[in-house]
Amino acid sequence: FPTMMLAAAAAGALLLLGPALLKSRLGVDEVVTTLLLNFIVLLFVSAMLDGPMKDPSAMGWPQSIALGDALQLDKLVPRSRVHTGLLIALGLALLLWALLARTTLGFEIRAVGANARAAAFAGMPVARTTLLVALISGALAGLAGAVEVAGRTGYLTLDMSPGYGSSGIVIAMLAGLHPLGVVAAAVFVAGMLVGADSMSRAVG
Repeated sequence: FPTMMLAAAAAGALLLLGPALLKSRLGVDEVVTTLLLNFIVLLFVSAMLDGPMKDPSAMGWPQSIALGDALQLDKLVPRSRVHTGLLIALGLALLLWALLARTTLGFEIRAVGANARAAAFAGMPVARTTLLVALISGALAGLAGAVEVAGRTGYLTLDMSPGYGSSGIVIAMLAGLHPLGVVAAAVFVAGMLVGADSMSRAVG
């Protein structure tokens, strides 16, 4: 299980290495490169699910072979989708808050994010900090994907994410980019989405 999580984090970090280098070396907007990269990744995952990762027993819709029991997350609440991935997410939010609020690296990250030119003038390594933030962000995204697969279904399909990336941007903005605020904003947005679905089903 730890190896699977480390592999997911490494894959996410490596995926953002290209956009980060383009940003720091050539000034290419990371929003554009990462949005375009989404299409490449989805096509790659689709090819894998139709090829080497495909479960031969699955009829029709392509999906991966199911994870073994040892690689799946336990349920926190029986007969629900609430699993121990929630504890992992809360732990990572606390860790990220501590990094940003209590370390020199965190101060550099906040300074570069607020004003890269002023940070460079003050002698901070802007390119290195940009690269580190991208690698950390990619690793967290990779972990989130692994937690989603290991906690919810136990196998990978193409429709695992119904726009989580877009929701993530909204949540981050609502939280004022604060790691602990993200937890509250995520619960609020999730409540709105799940409540809307429940209400529409209840009233037909």
